[in-house]
This record gives sequence, C-alpha cells and structure tokens, in this order.
Amino acid sequence: MLKAALIDNGVVGVTGYFRDSEQVRYRIERVSDAWSPDFSGDDLVVVPNGADHVALFEVRDHIAAFLARGGTLACFCGFFTPWIPGNVWIHDNSKPLREVRYRVLDDPLGLMEGVELEQLTFESHGISGWWACGHIQTAHPESIVLADNFDRVVMIADTRSTQGLIVTTASGPLGDWDPNTPSSGLQRLYRNIIRAASTRQEQLHA
Repeated sequence: MLKAALIDNGVVGVTGYFRDSEQVRYRIERVSDAWSPDFSGDDLVVVPNGADHVALFEVRDHIAAFLARGGTLACFCGFFTPWIPGNVWIHDNSKPLREVRYRVLDDPLGLMEGVELEQLTFESHGISGWWACGHIQTAHPESIVLADNFDRVVMIADTRSTQGLIVTTASGPLGDWDPNTPSSGLQRLYRNIIRAASTRQEQLHA
C-alpha cells in the first residue's frame, strides 16, 4: 500500500477529494510558516489544485531529495514557480477553453487506460480544458502524455529528470473523491497514476 503525503495549504474542501483506499493511505502535510516537510516515509507526494507554489519553491530541495530516492510526485495545479525538476509551467490563456481538445502522444505507463478523452474535455461541469490557463515545457519531450490541439503540453510522466516519477498536469481537478464508486474519466486517470506509483515502488523494493 502506498503511503502518500497530501499537500494542504488550507483551501476548503480540497483534501476531501483524496480518500484512503486499499491502494493508498494519505497523511496531510500542512503548509505552515518555516515549513520543513519530511517526506522520508512517503512513496507519493500529491499536490492538488489550489497549492501554494511559493511555499513549494521554498522546499524544492526536499522535493528533489524525495524524487532522488525514487518517489512519485503527482502535481495537478499550474506550478507557476520552478520547483519541479526538468519541467516549467507557462501561463497561457490565449486560447478559449471551449476550443481545447486533447490527444495522447505517448503513454508507456498506461495512465490513459480506460480514460475517454471526451470525458476529460467536458467532465468539469461542462467546462472544457480542465480549467487550465497554462501549459508545460519539459526538458524531456518523450515524457509527454497529453497535448492539446494547439500543440501545448498538458500532461507529462517524467522518469528522466530524476530517479523518481513526476506526473504533472497543466491543471486539472484530479482526485478520487469516492473510491467505492465506478470511476469517471478524471477518477480513472487518478487511479491509473496511483497504480503507476505502486508499480514503481514494487520495482524499487524487488
């Protein structure tokens, strides 16, 4: 079972999107003054929508150390400070969300298995584009999982920048708000990320 740290800076309701299941157990890692997180006991660090990327930039060495020992980082919020190794988020609201569509470029980890692209486009209350107002620039183009119809990178699964796995989206309300119900597209994608993180940990400890 994965041990996960869920980053929380007090945004109401966010932690409710991540519930313990047979695959993962969460602990809340609350952002605070003089924050110095300890990820030594974690397999997965989850950064949800509404994250404090200024605080995360301040603890980027902690994140780098976590990734250096093979952990998985999952970030679902536009990381407007450069705290994720090998990847940068670029603000871009030049395209209307209603025009955004997605395509899979490469998916060796099976993150898109069982996920319909139309679900990603329209599932969030009929708003297309995952509410994303930016895209990702990555040092490793082979890590691109999803791009949009304007050739912007919206999701990567990076195993090259560090010894760990970095899965990040340009934005996206990902989570598993009810692990006991059939999954929607967004839930399925998140569950696939959990599966990939579990597989990675099994390989590390084999």
